Amino acid sequence: MPGEPMTRRGRASRERIVERAAELFAERGIASVSVDEVLAAAGAGKGQFYHYFRGRDELAAAAVGFRCGQVVAGLTEALGGVSSLAGLEQALAGFMTGFEQSGIPGCPIGTLATEVAGRNEDARLQAAAGFDAWERLLAGALERMRQRGELRADTAPAVLATGLLASIEGGMVLSQVRKDMAPLRIAVDAGLGQVRAHLA
Repeated sequence: MPGEPMTRRGRASRERIVERAAELFAERGIASVSVDEVLAAAGAGKGQFYHYFRGRDELAAAAVGFRCGQVVAGLTEALGGVSSLAGLEQALAGFMTGFEQSGIPGCPIGTLATEVAGRNEDARLQAAAGFDAWERLLAGALERMRQRGELRADTAPAVLATGLLASIEGGMVLSQVRKDMAPLRIAVDAGLGQVRAHLA
């Protein structure tokens, strides 16, 4: 039954199903992928699926959480040590380069979030947690800039972080739809402009 303690082998089987689901959902969207396709990719059977999950929605929530964890890990590596405007600019430039090199696929969190927002509350909460973590990383970088005197003392890092994340997200959506990097570059520059307006 779901929720029962799992052996190491059982955890590996569940993790494999979640990982394959996350990969397929990211590539094709949640609605376009069947449970049977996930199980085939994971080398698992229906019995395993119903041992670990109550249904498709629970699998989707686990997969969204897994994908968000991957994304946040990469963002933490890029932003976790940023403490200057130059460092923030460099991190965001690297993010845009990766986005372009991967084919302008849309936001790895936002694309899934849009699919699940009104249909799967647990998955929505996983996506929201991913955005929260991203926003905290940006706020942390901005707070370090404020503490070292690069930003004015009255700067509100959390507010700036929300605006910067919103700029990035909007830019990714426009770039994805238009298959053109220009909107994301413009959006990131606009977000950074708000940061620059608070320089000491």
